[in-house]
Amino acid sequence: TSFRCTMMNHDTSHSLASRPRNSKMHVTLLIFAFPMAVSAFSSISTNLPFPTNSGQDATVASNLREATDDNVQETVSFPWRVVLDIGREPLARMPFDWARSGCRMPLVIPCDFSHNRNDQESLILPRSETVSFTGPDGAVVKPVVGGDWRLSDDQKQLSLSLSFPETLQRRDVSINAGTTLELTTRVYTQAELDQLNEAYYQARENTWQVGGDLNDIARQQSAPKKWNEAKGRWEKPQNANNILATIQKRVSYLAAKADQDQKNRQRPDPNTISDRGLLPGVDGGVYIAKGGVVRESQNGPVMGTWQAQPITNMPVSYR
Repeated sequence: TSFRCTMMNHDTSHSLASRPRNSKMHVTLLIFAFPMAVSAFSSISTNLPFPTNSGQDATVASNLREATDDNVQETVSFPWRVVLDIGREPLARMPFDWARSGCRMPLVIPCDFSHNRNDQESLILPRSETVSFTGPDGAVVKPVVGGDWRLSDDQKQLSLSLSFPETLQRRDVSINAGTTLELTTRVYTQAELDQLNEAYYQARENTWQVGGDLNDIARQQSAPKKWNEAKGRWEKPQNANNILATIQKRVSYLAAKADQDQKNRQRPDPNTISDRGLLPGVDGGVYIAKGGVVRESQNGPVMGTWQAQPITNMPVSYR
């Protein structure tokens, strides 16, 4: 069977190679039309913007039902795994010798984002009183204390604070005793993502429509000549030589493609945001952007980055 398939592939490739070439004029027209056809459909994306996971969605839906239950308690909370990557960042105003070696201090802190409906107090509550990491001499365990968390009025920025009563040290990376770290990052609600996706899909549809018009013009320009009985000569189709219409369509396509690219840039890359999780007071869930900023105090120098993932029954990666 393998030998037969090999012979068939050889015969097929030989027959394709032996086909005669088209005329010089026809090839020239095809070359003129090819960039328009390719450009018109080069914007087709084969990747879904935000792939879904049935297990994760089931967990989020379950948590959402609990949060909206009539008998829900005064305090509602949702679990997230907060991951800090402490170390020197470009242009940071930290001391010269701090984290100069490039060493990092990873800290994984599972927390509950809680909100009390009575006093409107929003707290970040670590699920353990300590945080651990591996240092040069082995495991290091230090206490950690949660603070509060805040969501901006437009629900686009999340801020929270974590305090460390004792000094944390890993080579030349350190967090001094009594330091309160301020964490901030971009947040996307499900409603905002739906709006961004819809705007992108509309812009993409417009690009495809204009690209289809360009392809029609290309087919007309490459169409064979027809005999004109009245004039006694071969002529191109009537619309084939409309250079002005071709230029206008090209300009329209470039404008539509630029608008599509702009709408696409406004959407977050799925690899740069968390899975969908819940926060108290936010309908439909949120996506927390990775690479958030960690500062020493509210307006202090940058000490690293952070990210978060909702705690579900799905496998998780700390990277």
